[in-house]
Amino acid sequence: MGCLKFLIKVAIVVLAIIGFKALGGVEFIKNLHFFEKPSQEELIAKSMDVADFSKIPDEYEIDRTANLLGYKGVLAEHKASGQKLAVLDPSKSALLTKKDFADGSVRKKLDGLNEKLAYQYIRLENFEITKQGKFHSMGQTIPYVKYTADVTNLPMKHIEGIIGVAEDDEKHSKILLSAAEGGKYSQIITEQFFNKVK
Repeated sequence: MGCLKFLIKVAIVVLAIIGFKALGGVEFIKNLHFFEKPSQEELIAKSMDVADFSKIPDEYEIDRTANLLGYKGVLAEHKASGQKLAVLDPSKSALLTKKDFADGSVRKKLDGLNEKLAYQYIRLENFEITKQGKFHSMGQTIPYVKYTADVTNLPMKHIEGIIGVAEDDEKHSKILLSAAEGGKYSQIITEQFFNKVK
């Protein structure tokens, strides 16, 4: 359950970045002149150890890659809408599995985790799984759950998105995330992006 806790914390950090950008934070940092964002080609090359993003459509942009405590991640954005998309690769263990989606235990894992994060400064409240579905990415069928939640201590108050899983084998999985401000989430944007990730 500790790994899953990390997953949700990463998702909350993604939301914090969305809020930071909404307040103009990135422009402030760029004006300090020590922040030089790498080119898309450099970011795509750096992300190859997580997945192949070289075929994503032009309307999407890789924002950053990260490697923290053995967890690799790639954060992307749909430029027109601001919707965020991410692939997390825990490298050593499976946070979620396809079996969790098939037997319904994904709901229990996410609900239990949400309770454990109830006293964090930035947190999700009224977390609700609204739908379960599948789409194609990385050469396989990806099961996902769609969720809605209220967010505390960020400029946005409500978000929605998906959490899905791809498996290399039973012991290794990658988590696929997409999130947007409430009412602005698009499953079409999510699937157009992930369909091109290999």
